[in-house]
Amino acid sequence: MRKRAGCLICAAALACMTACGNNGAQERTTGESQTQVSTEETTSLEETKGDVYMPGTYTGEAGGYGGTVSVTITVDALSITSVAVEGEKETPAVGGAAMEELAEQIKEAQSGDIDGVAGATMTSDGVRAAVKSAIAQAKGEKAEAEKAALKDGVYSVKSTGYSWTGMISADVTIKDNKISDITITEEHESDTGEMAKTAFALMIPWIIDTQSLAMDAISGATSTSNGIKACVSQAIEMAGGDPAQWQSPIEKKNDTVRLEGYDVIVVGLGGSGISAYCAAAMEGAKVFGIEKTAKLGGQSATVTGPMVIDSKAPAFEGVDFADPDEVYQVWLDYVGTDEKADIIREAVYNSGAYLDYYIDNFDFEFEGMIMSFAKPEWSQFWTRYVGEEGSRNLFGGNKTYQYNRAMEKAKGLNEANDYMMELTAGELIFEGEKVVGVRAKLYDGTVYEIYGDSVILATGGYIGDEELVQKYFGRTPLNTVAATVNDGAGIKMGFSAGGAAYQMGVDPMIHILQVPNMIKNEDLTPDQKAVLTGLALVNGERTISVEGKALDLESIGTTNICSIPGYRYYVVYTQEQMDAYKEKGLTENFGAAVSMFMGQGGEIVTGVPVADMDTILDVGIRYKNVLKGDSIEELAAEMGCDEAVLSEALGGEETTYYAVIAAGYTYGTVGGLDVDVNMNVLREDGSPIENLFAVGTDSMGVENVEGKPYTPWGGQAHSWTFVSGYLGGKAAAAYGTEK
Repeated sequence: MRKRAGCLICAAALACMTACGNNGAQERTTGESQTQVSTEETTSLEETKGDVYMPGTYTGEAGGYGGTVSVTITVDALSITSVAVEGEKETPAVGGAAMEELAEQIKEAQSGDIDGVAGATMTSDGVRAAVKSAIAQAKGEKAEAEKAALKDGVYSVKSTGYSWTGMISADVTIKDNKISDITITEEHESDTGEMAKTAFALMIPWIIDTQSLAMDAISGATSTSNGIKACVSQAIEMAGGDPAQWQSPIEKKNDTVRLEGYDVIVVGLGGSGISAYCAAAMEGAKVFGIEKTAKLGGQSATVTGPMVIDSKAPAFEGVDFADPDEVYQVWLDYVGTDEKADIIREAVYNSGAYLDYYIDNFDFEFEGMIMSFAKPEWSQFWTRYVGEEGSRNLFGGNKTYQYNRAMEKAKGLNEANDYMMELTAGELIFEGEKVVGVRAKLYDGTVYEIYGDSVILATGGYIGDEELVQKYFGRTPLNTVAATVNDGAGIKMGFSAGGAAYQMGVDPMIHILQVPNMIKNEDLTPDQKAVLTGLALVNGERTISVEGKALDLESIGTTNICSIPGYRYYVVYTQEQMDAYKEKGLTENFGAAVSMFMGQGGEIVTGVPVADMDTILDVGIRYKNVLKGDSIEELAAEMGCDEAVLSEALGGEETTYYAVIAAGYTYGTVGGLDVDVNMNVLREDGSPIENLFAVGTDSMGVENVEGKPYTPWGGQAHSWTFVSGYLGGKAAAAYGTEK
């Protein structure tokens, strides 16, 4: 069965990846489909002879994209009169958006034999299984338990996952009506980040052990997990089976485990949480760590490295660091207040010293220096992680091994120290108004109540919380390269303890542009995808804001993408321009139209006719990356802007237009809880909550100001993980050990 681990060691070779355990291994088992039947208005089968259904309301459940989906039907004697489809963990843009359509399909078909929704395969399969269970109940029958017989064989399949550079290809072996082997023959997930390795290491044996597709996705690697499940689903169909019959939910536990005696509890083990854990452990504290995903490092695994000034580490020997006095003053001038001057001073003057602490004590490794985004004269301003044996992905060196190594070293400093993965913190535990611990749920349903003297919140901000994103940014969902498991849990826990917010509305961290809906399958070739990207990201063509106004990109720059209304814009072309590209090729200015970190593997060639431009545009329109209007009126309607405003921006010329969308992709949010220089969470009156701390992006608003992009120096956001982690870890340890 699948084993759970307190640490996860990702080896370079996929076949060698294993998880190492602590706190005992947990097993996943296949459970019966969970169902509920309302007793209201339900008659017995004896009273409905000759009828189809026993009138009433019935609910069936099955596995979906992110977790369990439920279908509730209301029936009279002869028909299904209403359908409700729910799935708390279904993605809003895909599975969630599909639910309403699936409900309509069920009502129209009056059965579970529905077409489903393209692009939402796992959600559709789960809904089919769930409604069949509900219908069986309504008929007084037992839901079909037997799976259709499968034909033995090795089935070659492929599916999209997280990667935007290629699909997951697999050979799925079926023997004796069982899935006996899943071999990944090609994958590009690992090119796009390190989390995918965890999904391959855990999801594949899990499916084979449970013979089910209904297990939850690996937290933090949902797209890769469901890509693997989609491959298996295809193989089942090819073998003559019905994937919906493989969707019975995995039974969850309802146990409660109490852990106590800790000095410090760290909620979240991304970069800042690991830094805080290490610093607290170094002070002799007994530390327990909680991590929602199945891998250490969080969003820090996608960054290049931290800002560093005046480090004494050998790796930076001979570096001409920026003048800390100048950086400090520029920073204060930027935020326009000295309210948090003591914190900004720590961030500047001790960035090198605190980084040295982690290099010396926990074996972190960095190399090379990069100039500042905002001030090129700071020519050696931030640094890069050293990749494991030189290995890299699109975001830089593979660095998870450094987080694993640091955590194991910190854990070894006290025999009481521990941490658990895929354990989701839900709420603080109080005695009166005092924080005394954290309540969390393991992937298998087990509730953990963990008690300690101090708590550090390090959950990565709120980019994954739709309500907060809508409140502060005015639109949802945002395009992200961030982990949407960063759902504001730590900030909300801080609020529950009386903590105050600070600069919550600072715009998110955005450096990257791409089309909003990446084409991950083979509807376009890599070179065709590159052309589509080029049409979105070219400089020198006509650019229009989401409001329909002319937009001057040259005045914005890379660090200020978040200043663009709606974090996206349109590059608008006429039909005549597109015809010219077909006949003569793209002009020279397209040669530099590439997406930082998010290219799709192809190349743009200028000056060569793009004979397949119509195909590229048609696919772009289908994926809603391109909007087409045969007049300004039609284009304005597609864009959702005022026709008169758009007409002025386009010069009033009536022709067919193509508006190609360029969307900003964010690493995460910035604003969060108010903290002092010890990272103590502050109340509205400015007084500290003495045993509650917040680090990383749960508190990074203290370095920033609303109305401007987050401080654009380069590497400072990741430097904050080390600075805040150091300060918060030491302060929490001091409080806990003194108690």
